[in-house]
Amino acid sequence: MGKKLPLQAARAAVDAALECAAADGLRVSVALVDAGGADILVVRADGAPWFTPEVARAKARTSTAFRGPSEAMAGLRETYPDLFALVDDQVPYRLTTLPGGLPLRHDGELVGAIGVSGASPEQDVQCAEAARAAFAVFHGE
Repeated sequence: MGKKLPLQAARAAVDAALECAAADGLRVSVALVDAGGADILVVRADGAPWFTPEVARAKARTSTAFRGPSEAMAGLRETYPDLFALVDDQVPYRLTTLPGGLPLRHDGELVGAIGVSGASPEQDVQCAEAARAAFAVFHGE
């Protein structure tokens, strides 16, 4: 049986992303999903646009489906659009190539992913990286 992503670790990661955003005056949503793409924690900061939770969720789920950053899928979509569409049809959620989704690993094993939405692509990635760093600290990595 694979490693689990405890709620306490999820909260630490989500809080780090929200703190990163708040430090720059940004209003974002953050989604943290397990390795299967199921929600563990989804938060919309005060003032974040209404649609950002679902975009953050799509970024996180894409990271779990492909086991890499959500934006890395842009090359696959561009080079092999039919393959991307076929994969998209086979997962129970929508995939995206938008930046801001990063996988979370513990001892090298994928345990979930974080997605951030609501700021610029670079800022979303920066906040997701802060979340991933907090997750690693939680696990002593």
